[in-house]
Amino acid sequence: MARKPISIWIGQILIALVGLAFAGGVIYASIELWPMLIRPAGAISPAMLVIPGGILAAMLAIVAFVAWTVVLISKRSPLGRWLGLLCLALVLAVGLYANLHPSPSSYTFSYDNDAQRLGAAIGQLTALAVYVMLMVRFGFSSASKAYFAGVNADKPSRNDG
Repeated sequence: MARKPISIWIGQILIALVGLAFAGGVIYASIELWPMLIRPAGAISPAMLVIPGGILAAMLAIVAFVAWTVVLISKRSPLGRWLGLLCLALVLAVGLYANLHPSPSSYTFSYDNDAQRLGAAIGQLTALAVYVMLMVRFGFSSASKAYFAGVNADKPSRNDG
């Protein structure tokens, strides 16, 4: 059986950390939604409970999806490879969106001159290139393919003559 490549370790840890951060956000959102859910039944219509309940259910489904993906990667499931790539692509999409649409905050960096802006751009492009390389190595390297074929490695493929 093939050992777990470093790209799989990094990808699985990254997916788990992002999932834990999102789970923390779910806990915070559920605390925010709690007063709306515990109001007396006569004060609001039951239809108004559907919206916060639906939001909470969707968030819990995302957390369950991420947890299931981490488990499938650990079990060497071929589906885990593709769901892991999907999770990594979603993390990339959220990162790009946050970079292109920054929130107005006093905690953001401000650059004083063109050299600082150029350095930030080079750093962001380098980080993007490293992340895309991680995604390619996670999903398409020969070591990754051998790892995810570990469960089915004893079975002959149809292409073997």
